[in-house]
Amino acid sequence: MAKIRQLDDVLSNKIAAGEVVERPSSVVKELVENSVDAGATRIEVFIEDGGLQKIKVVDNGEGMAREDARLCFSRHATSKIKDDHDLFNIMTLGFRGEAIPSIASVSHFDLRTSTGEEGTYVQYEFGKYKDEGICDLPRGTQMTVTKLFQNVPARLKYLKSVNSEFASIHQYVERIALAYPTIAITLYHNDKMIFQTNGKGNLLEVIASMFGVSTAKNMLPISLENDEFEMSGYISKIDTSRASKTNIITLVNHRYVKNAMSIDAINSAYRAYLADNRYPIAVINIEVDPYLVDVNVHPSKLEVRFSKEYELRDLIYNGVLDALQQVDLTYQVKNKQTERETFKPQLDQVTFDLPEEKPIVYIQPAVQSVSHDSQTTDLIDEQYANMVQEEKVIYQNDEMSCKSLEKTTSHETFQQKPIKEKIYAKTQIHGTYLIGENEKGMYMVDQHAAQERINYEYYKEQFSHLDLTMQPLLVPLQFEYPMSEFLILEERKGILEKVGINLEVFGEHGYILRNLPLWMKKIDENIFVDEMVQEILKKNHLDVVALQEHAIATLSCKASLKANTYLSPSDMQTIFDNLMRCENPYVCPHGRPTILFYSDYELEKLFKRVV
Repeated sequence: MAKIRQLDDVLSNKIAAGEVVERPSSVVKELVENSVDAGATRIEVFIEDGGLQKIKVVDNGEGMAREDARLCFSRHATSKIKDDHDLFNIMTLGFRGEAIPSIASVSHFDLRTSTGEEGTYVQYEFGKYKDEGICDLPRGTQMTVTKLFQNVPARLKYLKSVNSEFASIHQYVERIALAYPTIAITLYHNDKMIFQTNGKGNLLEVIASMFGVSTAKNMLPISLENDEFEMSGYISKIDTSRASKTNIITLVNHRYVKNAMSIDAINSAYRAYLADNRYPIAVINIEVDPYLVDVNVHPSKLEVRFSKEYELRDLIYNGVLDALQQVDLTYQVKNKQTERETFKPQLDQVTFDLPEEKPIVYIQPAVQSVSHDSQTTDLIDEQYANMVQEEKVIYQNDEMSCKSLEKTTSHETFQQKPIKEKIYAKTQIHGTYLIGENEKGMYMVDQHAAQERINYEYYKEQFSHLDLTMQPLLVPLQFEYPMSEFLILEERKGILEKVGINLEVFGEHGYILRNLPLWMKKIDENIFVDEMVQEILKKNHLDVVALQEHAIATLSCKASLKANTYLSPSDMQTIFDNLMRCENPYVCPHGRPTILFYSDYELEKLFKRVV
């Protein structure tokens, strides 16, 4: 008896739906793309309960005749390609002819369409024909999907919350609005208008509706082309960045795609300007001959392959880099109080703020110079205060003086740690490297890397216990996110409240932060809060320890001695001693070596004193 059998159309469409229709946003994507391909200049999307109850897409496109309305429910029925030549010259968003029959196989599907003469409606229930007839409808198409996945319990079970599903829909609508600013797109959720574009063709206006007017004002236009590719769009200045790559949006022939190569090219151009784990906002459209790009990689049509990928990568990288180099990228100072004014510690609490002192050109020996400052003198370790000092001229071109070095690294708890190995400071080279010795041999220390390690372990110890004592901000912090991220964050912001971050809704899709916990003192709060938000959006949990590690490493670097800073003998000795108090004195928080060792034997070999 034969085992192989031909699957019926309903089962075939249901299998295809597993690839094409993953969640409600997939339905919206396929229906809206059909509207775009139909030449619509106005598209309205109505959503109920995140798409679980109803999805309705209405457009003013060319519509369909009755025969086409019936045929579009058949698998692989399409008006967009005819032969294999068309398959490699795709100019439309859709072309497979799988979307409508796949959606209809897992929902109740009501299609109403008109070419402007006579309207037609066709209805399907879970892949089976139900009814058709004549209806009164202006030119265009109206598609309504209800009871989605009601006949596929496994798929229904793994759908996320209403807000999460609607956020995914909203994100897609934003992407299609960026791809087609000439189409007026409106999104409703539970009869409330959430997103709207005017269709006037101004891409910057669409960016403003997504990220806010202040971000749109900080965008740079970009335009570049070669023989194969033409690139245009907007990129953000370096003082506007995010903690996630999700806002680097690439379009290919006005099709939103997820292409790692183009995203990496944009990101690489910013690496010289942005800190680690900070990414720009970018909207780039790449126009390319359809023969040079393959969009038939996956049923979702979100992946593409280029035949001249390396040429395109160079074009994107050089174009973004050139756009950044053509403008003044100086950070604009915000009209608000400084961080140190924002965080005023209580008098009975220990402060780790660096003293605000003018750069010193000449000072007396270190002990004498600090003896007039009784508060600083109290913090200096007794063993260093009693050291015999020679009169030295000390040049300082860094904001932190030698007094701040001793004050920052001589805290009582840190000084109580034992010194792993005593190294005696001898001299300094180029204001950057310290030379020391003991009975084993000679040591060379990078003073900046060493100070980073010392500060890192010092701050890490202070931040080891979260202090949720709140400190009011003189000027509240403001954050604005795309609505697709805002909706998810509304569900999950309780995670932030556990660590003292209480976000208040401000505007349509923004937040205001009036208080910060004391444990965030001295950390760049704007960047740090944004990084926490992005982690919640991605993972639905918050690893404060990992985020603190990164923040403390950055803080340690900023608070460290820079190169070409000349120190007194006691300051050199302080660095050697405190470095050898560290749990890991050998590398800085970024992995660079802090100390090099030459044994007596190795030194003798260098000078050929031994064989």
